[in-house]
Amino acid sequence: GFICEHPCEARCRRNMIDDPINIRGLKRYAVDHAGVVPNPPCAPATGKRVAIVGGGPGGLSAAYYLQLMGHQSVVYEKRKRLGGMLRYGIPNYRFPKKRLDEDIRAILSAGAIDVKLNCKIGKDITMEKISGEFDAVYVAIGAQTGKKLRIDGSDAEGVFSAVDVLSRIGEGQIPDYSGKKVVVIGGGNVAMDCARTAIRANAETVSIVYRRRQEDMTALPAEVEGAVAEGIELVTLKAPLRVEADAEGNACALWVQPQIIGPVRGGRPSPRKANKPEERMECDIVLVAIGQDIVSQPFADFGLATNWGRIVANEGGAANMVGVYAGGDCVSGPSTVIKAIAAGKAAAANIDEYLGCHHPISCDVAIPEPMLNDKVPCGRVNLQEVEAWARRTNFEAIELPMSCEEAEQEASRCLRCDHYGCATLRGGREFEW
Repeated sequence: GFICEHPCEARCRRNMIDDPINIRGLKRYAVDHAGVVPNPPCAPATGKRVAIVGGGPGGLSAAYYLQLMGHQSVVYEKRKRLGGMLRYGIPNYRFPKKRLDEDIRAILSAGAIDVKLNCKIGKDITMEKISGEFDAVYVAIGAQTGKKLRIDGSDAEGVFSAVDVLSRIGEGQIPDYSGKKVVVIGGGNVAMDCARTAIRANAETVSIVYRRRQEDMTALPAEVEGAVAEGIELVTLKAPLRVEADAEGNACALWVQPQIIGPVRGGRPSPRKANKPEERMECDIVLVAIGQDIVSQPFADFGLATNWGRIVANEGGAANMVGVYAGGDCVSGPSTVIKAIAAGKAAAANIDEYLGCHHPISCDVAIPEPMLNDKVPCGRVNLQEVEAWARRTNFEAIELPMSCEEAEQEASRCLRCDHYGCATLRGGREFEW
């Protein structure tokens, strides 16, 4: 309800009339007003034990559903707190950590889910030991390390991985960029999060350097617009060349090469070097947000098949070793939270089948009959945000929820695809996504 990229809205049939339903906004309204919702009762204990490697959204989702099915789940997490990139990658202003803690408490209350914190695979425990003690294993380690910038000067003092910076902020270590000129390299959501975080850390100026155009950025348009509103400058069609360091080894400038946009390749226009001179951008801090890597070597050493660092698994999550499943970013590469949750849910269902069971997964919600009133064109309710001048000085939540009136109006726009036919079948089971 807070951070989903809502791909479902692109397929919403309300587009045939006006605009898609604000599905994420309605889910946000639901979680804001539902209060404490009791978990469904767990099925009788099966005596089976499943290890979950990774306490992020995918791993916790798998643990939740497996526990409801009666299987004992044990979560191994290398950090001191659960949440994965929800805690260590998404800033508090987008997803308040108190709301994350509410979700985690709800998941753990589903049953006797055991949690092993500060437990790193390959150091504190081996995959061989885990595999030998459990009936099945689900690997959901995510992609939690930043890609390195392969240009001269990238090892200068003041050059940091955006993923590492956000991770430290998740642990409560907020940097002080007072009086600093910050440059962020990248054009995805992580780059926007880093730039908007730098503004809140009192940076004097913040610029985002991207080698393509603004419209080619992979970040959500709303994130880009939010960054610009907070005073962040977008420096587009500029490719990083090298980091200049002063006599003490501190970064003092980023040199860039102007680009010209070219033919479409891989779905986006490709940039190429323009016939223009290099440009120098003064800066004190360089934050690198050009992608994320997966630490899969301990799992490859165990025998899991990998491809370019990603763990190889099929659609249902099954890896090349019997009883071992994997899903989320460590399989697909860096993706969205909702896809990691979906992978965890699908893997739980398939692990259940592997263990010789067939527990149903259903929403168990009484859905009202659709009203047959005409669906006339009506404006979409969009969520509002705290004004830019007020929000850029702190890490408090920036998005304002719907009112009851707005939620009722937005819900009334629904064409009720659930009633008129849009069921999804996965592996012979009907899922309520």
